Amino acid sequence: MRGRAFLQCLSVILILLVSFSFTAEGGEDDFFSKIRINPIKSNKRAPDFSLTDLNGKEVEIKKFKGKVIFLNFWATWCGPCKEEMPSLEVLHRQFKEKNFVLLTISVDYEGIKPVQEFINKHQYTFPVLLDP
Repeated sequence: MRGRAFLQCLSVILILLVSFSFTAEGGEDDFFSKIRINPIKSNKRAPDFSLTDLNGKEVEIKKFKGKVIFLNFWATWCGPCKEEMPSLEVLHRQFKEKNFVLLTISVDYEGIKPVQEFINKHQYTFPVLLDP
């Protein structure tokens, strides 16, 4: 009787292992293998663009020519985006006087109000641009 219970238990474990291996197949590794990343050439210019900041002022990227530009795309509904904001604030404060600019670009589809409320609530000082 014990031998039979052992075999049944072993069968269940094997079935679970096989089914988990099929569900894991095509996961994150497969996703990243399909992404094509083209390296940026060091002498290639970034495309010119302009967006509006939270004060309604137009900000042109060409204004920052010669500086290191860190673009961060985010939204108030994005959990991981909100988690990284304190680190971005530290980065901004530490390097804003150097040859570095952090531009955060909100892709919120609900407009400026939730973005402004979020930034004010957390007292972030980095530039926030709006991508309509």
